[in-house]
Amino acid sequence: MSLFPAYGDGGLNCQPNIVNIPVQQLAAAENMVDNEANWKSNHSFECPAEVAIPSFSASADSECDSETESSSRSLSPSEIQNAPVQRTLEFDNTVEFYVDKTPNKSQRELGTLPRLSRPQYKVNQRRLADPKQAPRHRLKKGAKKGSRHLKMVVPGVDHALSEEESTQIMQRIKTLKTLVAKEPQQLNNWIELHHLLDHNLTKTNRLAVAEHQLHMLETALQELPGNEKLLQLYVATLSATYPDSEVATQIERLLERHPFEYTLWTALIMTTQGTMARCNVPDVLSIYEQCMRRMNLGQKDTDTNMDTVTDADTDTDDLMLKLFHNCVLFLRQSANCERMFALLKLALELNTQHLSFDCFVARAEVERPLVEYEELVLRSGMPMPEIWTRIERLRQAFNFLPYPELRSPIDEAVNAGLDPQRFIYTEDVCRYIYPLKSKDNQLHLMLLAVQLTKLPFVRTNSLADRLSARIDQIGDSEAVEMLLASLSDRHSYLLPLNGSSDHYTEAMLQLAKELYVSPTFMPHFIGNELYDQCLSQLLLKCSEAFSDNPNDEPKRRVFIVLWFRFERLRLLLLKLSDKLTDVYVRDARQRQRQLLRLEANRCVTRFYTELGMFEYEALTDEHKSSDLRVFDKIMNMPADVNDVDLLHANVVYAEMLFAREQYKQAQHILSCLAVQQSPKDSSVPVELESAIRENTRHLCEALRAANEEAAMTTEAMPLESYFMPNTLLLLLRIHALLLCMSGRSVDALEMLNNNLNHGIFANVDHLETSTKKTNMERTRCLFMREQLRELQLVVMQLPLVSSSLVFSPRDGRNQLVSMLEQSLLESPRNLAMLHRWSTLSSLPWYKLRGQLVRTKAGILALLHMVIAARCRFIHQIKSKSKKSSAIDELFSEDLQQEHLENCVRNRVLSMIETFLPTNQYRSKEKAEQYAILRRNSLFWRCYLRCLSNERTSFERSKACLLMALDECPWDKALYMDGVTYVPQEVGNLQDVMTEKQLRIYAIPEELNVLREA
Repeated sequence: MSLFPAYGDGGLNCQPNIVNIPVQQLAAAENMVDNEANWKSNHSFECPAEVAIPSFSASADSECDSETESSSRSLSPSEIQNAPVQRTLEFDNTVEFYVDKTPNKSQRELGTLPRLSRPQYKVNQRRLADPKQAPRHRLKKGAKKGSRHLKMVVPGVDHALSEEESTQIMQRIKTLKTLVAKEPQQLNNWIELHHLLDHNLTKTNRLAVAEHQLHMLETALQELPGNEKLLQLYVATLSATYPDSEVATQIERLLERHPFEYTLWTALIMTTQGTMARCNVPDVLSIYEQCMRRMNLGQKDTDTNMDTVTDADTDTDDLMLKLFHNCVLFLRQSANCERMFALLKLALELNTQHLSFDCFVARAEVERPLVEYEELVLRSGMPMPEIWTRIERLRQAFNFLPYPELRSPIDEAVNAGLDPQRFIYTEDVCRYIYPLKSKDNQLHLMLLAVQLTKLPFVRTNSLADRLSARIDQIGDSEAVEMLLASLSDRHSYLLPLNGSSDHYTEAMLQLAKELYVSPTFMPHFIGNELYDQCLSQLLLKCSEAFSDNPNDEPKRRVFIVLWFRFERLRLLLLKLSDKLTDVYVRDARQRQRQLLRLEANRCVTRFYTELGMFEYEALTDEHKSSDLRVFDKIMNMPADVNDVDLLHANVVYAEMLFAREQYKQAQHILSCLAVQQSPKDSSVPVELESAIRENTRHLCEALRAANEEAAMTTEAMPLESYFMPNTLLLLLRIHALLLCMSGRSVDALEMLNNNLNHGIFANVDHLETSTKKTNMERTRCLFMREQLRELQLVVMQLPLVSSSLVFSPRDGRNQLVSMLEQSLLESPRNLAMLHRWSTLSSLPWYKLRGQLVRTKAGILALLHMVIAARCRFIHQIKSKSKKSSAIDELFSEDLQQEHLENCVRNRVLSMIETFLPTNQYRSKEKAEQYAILRRNSLFWRCYLRCLSNERTSFERSKACLLMALDECPWDKALYMDGVTYVPQEVGNLQDVMTEKQLRIYAIPEELNVLREA
């Protein structure tokens, strides 16, 4: 039918588009029979009654056909292809006009619009303005304006160089080649030459350019062996040039000349572990076996017998411990928990004498409740993927320990119904650990073993650098429980754990509930009691390893203190989740008192201080004013500034009184400590000013002694010192609190700022670190400076400082923000600093997020971004519940909460996607942060959880899952989340897990049989 109803189209079913026509006319029209109508004749002007349809001859037919053929031949093929696609028009006989029911999508393209009608999209700002960025230079008046359509420059893309720039770069390359030949020890010349060669000015093949760069780096490594920057450049260039198999071959060739480089071993491991096509648990473990054997041999050559042993034999312990940490972390992430705990048991028993770690052996009586829980799940009637997921997590929570070694054949035990994969013998794991060459590294090994069991005790950045450094090469820990270290080890009791406007603890616990992986000690999952007992027994066993030698008493106390902290952590988790009972408090108090009754623990003041902290945390809000008997007994002891444990106990008690707003009692205790008097014996109150003068004298003496000791020390700070109180830091805390109580908060902050630039608190990153002495001093200086920063943070948040008239609220906030920015750059993994920064509700979001990106803290930075978004979400809900506006009354509370949840979800989703390589406007800082995050499953699990809701398609979640598995193919937690959020791929995911030989506890065929039974 024609577009215009006045003209006919020659069809048999042709009817005019007229509604009101008489019946006679309709009858006459029905009698009209014409095979072909003339499209040029217009019948609308003729009378309907006298219409006579003429009969056309054959000549007219041929003429019409020829005319149409000629018109069709006149159209070129290009015009036919470029013509818009015509669609069938729809008419309705009930109306007098044409109705356009469906839009013509072909007219929606930008190319179909006229040139002057096309909108001009100009993006003036790619991201929110940052005052630290350089301002844009505007054109001066009278300057020549450029083209109307500017070419968009995408960062990260190499643009064509001008001829003058190319000439300068070529000249610089020739100069650098001459310099490196004359002075090969200059590192900066090698690095600059490597970057300039990447421009490819000769327009040769990229493979030839990369091989030239690799040759220059190999030459540089011969002159500067073991240089970390050169090794990282070599590995990065090698990975971008060759496939993974060739990369592994090249690294193995280089390892023959440099066998003790951690960067090379890590790169070799990641060529197999970090590649989807090559990742396999036995293949990865074979590489760990190879490197551990080489570390055990040390500098000894296996082909020639050497009579002398060099000093480098003992230096391999540090490298072996790092590789051992990575190996155990790989076993934990691949869910091979039985092999992991068997390896930990062997490592601890090899390096301790006459001590058996039976806590890592399964017991049948504690695993019996698993059968009842499985029956409940099987009878629930849930879909099969959900049943498999729940039973898999249940078995992983209960059956994580290996069976004890049996002398009888395994076949008999298997016939009895035991799992054959839980039989792990010594010969199965003995190739992944060897005895340490130095006994001084025994404490380091035990702390690593405790950390790998997900026990959170690393709160400071300095301790994190000692235990788990170089997170950008192998990936950080995937245990979300590490966030809970700030609960068990509070940096100060002056501030509440969770303030009125600070919802950090609530958001942190909610995030930990969502991202935990069994087995875990968190009380929100079934089977946590079994893991609690295992960790408690492990800490006590580690303390027994140092009980024979009196010189190892500080090391023994470290694990006792960790045991007390773990008891306090379990108490706080139950208390915050409203599951704390009087029976649990009574049993926990009895366990601690029973430990203190031992002869070795009776006279240790530090243990009683830990018990007093437990009693303080166990008090409810109704009994906060009750006395703490433990501290009352400690107060009766004679005061001595040299007794660090006693000084620490009194300071902690004074902080607790300060938090209760009992300022006079807290001031009395601190003043007595300053003049070296017992608070119970001194009946006459000590004047505040005299106490400040006396404490200043003690502080100067302690500061001078600490600087002299640090100048004479050539060894690294002992690991046990990170867990023990420090006299200098305690005196600084006392002095700062006394100044704040006297109304001199400005003097307290000024005193702390002055100490940051002198002595042991100075920033060692600006000093020369080439000598061994400076490297050894660096650990001590970083620890002391970080502790002083934490004291600054406490003083700035005290109620006395906040209510002072010296600072305006705005000036105090700006000073706090400035201090936190500097502290996060120096100590990026300090949980206290991250906690306070993520709860700055008045700070713009782009500034908060930008600072966390610049810290390069890895997964901790990302988790605190998520916590910060949730804190603002909780704060918004709390504020809306208190006061509501007229607009809020129009919507229900469920709709408002859903809206806020979507806002938080979109914010987190946008934040995560800015790190991805698909973001063409990604900054350099975000690219460096992504290099750390992409090897951590928590990053991808957060991304997958944000994507998976009722508004997101399965295809987008599947694409995210495939991207995650390509980066972390060894992590079982990703596969489990994939089953939950992409359930249609459950069969394929199980097949891939079986292919990679990840640990699967519940076979799907077995569950089908059990459910039918």
